[in-house]
Amino acid sequence: MKRVLAAAVAATALITATPAQAAAAPDPVKALQKQFVAGHGVKISEVTRTESPGEKPQTSRKTGVYAFGESGIVAADLTTRSNYLKSSPEITLRLVIVDKQVYVQGGDLEKRLPEGKTWVHLGSTTNVSASSQPVDPFRPAALKGLLSHARSVKGGLYSGSLTLGQMRKLNRGRGSSLPIDYRLSTGSTGLPSRFRTSSTLNLGGWGRLGDTTDTRYSAWGQKVTIVAPPEEQVIDSEDIKNAELDELMEELQIIPNEALASR
Repeated sequence: MKRVLAAAVAATALITATPAQAAAAPDPVKALQKQFVAGHGVKISEVTRTESPGEKPQTSRKTGVYAFGESGIVAADLTTRSNYLKSSPEITLRLVIVDKQVYVQGGDLEKRLPEGKTWVHLGSTTNVSASSQPVDPFRPAALKGLLSHARSVKGGLYSGSLTLGQMRKLNRGRGSSLPIDYRLSTGSTGLPSRFRTSSTLNLGGWGRLGDTTDTRYSAWGQKVTIVAPPEEQVIDSEDIKNAELDELMEELQIIPNEALASR
């Protein structure tokens, strides 16, 4: 009888131990760092919606790929469709970032460029991801911060909020206009699959000011090759003397502020 009871207790221990071991979730930061292999990358799909008092909400849709190096994203090839420009109901632009240099093509740019030129070199950038997200989850330190500030963790979904001070810390001292709420979804491997952020400021009778950005990540580890446009097809923005083009660049909010700040 004692042997039967001992066997039953041992079996029960094994049964109860198995779910506990299976419940151990992979570390998203370690999973991300394993993806930093040259020649490989990830697909992204991003939608940003901006609301301003007295204005029609503006929407930007971005799709494309990021290429990785040993320390993170080193290049990007993105196509953006947006209604941000006052002069057009919607504009489609292709953005390529290689060696921290930013190139743009599309819309009606070719009509305003010298013959044979199809790309404009905008300058250098420190934000290679060119995402509209206020926090870059491809930076291991920033991803770790998002995980640590989560108020709720359920089945790979991390939900939380960040104050302005917390965002400045995660963004290497860069400021942000509003605190954010966020939801970061990770898959069975621990890799991010979706990142949604939102910020809102209620101005009372004046309306609302805010942004919502929803980014999805897929095809982790796929082979990616991104190269700069042919040199003969590129013109530097400083070599263009065109009032309309200057206005276009000023209105081109889909280019991250960091892309122009270091010029």
